[in-house]
Amino acid sequence: MAEKKYSVQWEDGEAVGFEIDGVVYKTLDEIPNRKDRLKTMAIVSASDAADLDADLASNSFPVEKVVLSVFTGIAILMLLIAAFSAYSAIRTMFNEKSAPGRVVDVIKRREYDSEQDRTGRDYYYPVVQFTADDGRRRDVQMSVGSDSPEYETGDEVTVLYNPEHLLEARIKSFGSAAMMWILPGITGILGICFLGTVIIVRKVMPPSALSKPEGEGKASG
Repeated sequence: MAEKKYSVQWEDGEAVGFEIDGVVYKTLDEIPNRKDRLKTMAIVSASDAADLDADLASNSFPVEKVVLSVFTGIAILMLLIAAFSAYSAIRTMFNEKSAPGRVVDVIKRREYDSEQDRTGRDYYYPVVQFTADDGRRRDVQMSVGSDSPEYETGDEVTVLYNPEHLLEARIKSFGSAAMMWILPGITGILGICFLGTVIIVRKVMPPSALSKPEGEGKASG
């Protein structure tokens, strides 16, 4: 006995006709044979389930794209901060003038790591006397301190200062110069790391994971 042939006709996502061995029915209720009707209903249900899976796949939340977008945003932000802070450091160094100075005092100031348990340690800030370019002598406490006394009263030093911001004067040293490049260095390294991660992931990850899959149309059964 030859096996019956079943097909379903679709229009705008709706089943509009059912053909069994060449005989066309407009509705499932018109199919006289119960087995034929159940078989046709199974074909319709299977097609609906396949379409539902395709819709879910095409509309699934693009986690990979979101993560990469976040990492890209962080990389751009870090690199912008690094560029701005580096520009600020270069401008500060360009505007600085130097003058001979002498340490006239060392101020000890206790700084706390935690306000709750009041644990902390002492930092030492030298006070330097120097004559600025306007001819006036000034005593300025340096903004950069150390946890151990690096200078003693009477030490001769070279002072770097901005005539418009004398309170930001610093003693010329490797440590004070390095402090100016901590922020650009850290943010620059972080930005490069995040950007490198994004580039590597985009090269390693298959393109299908980074693009939204196209939904497949229904095939007539």
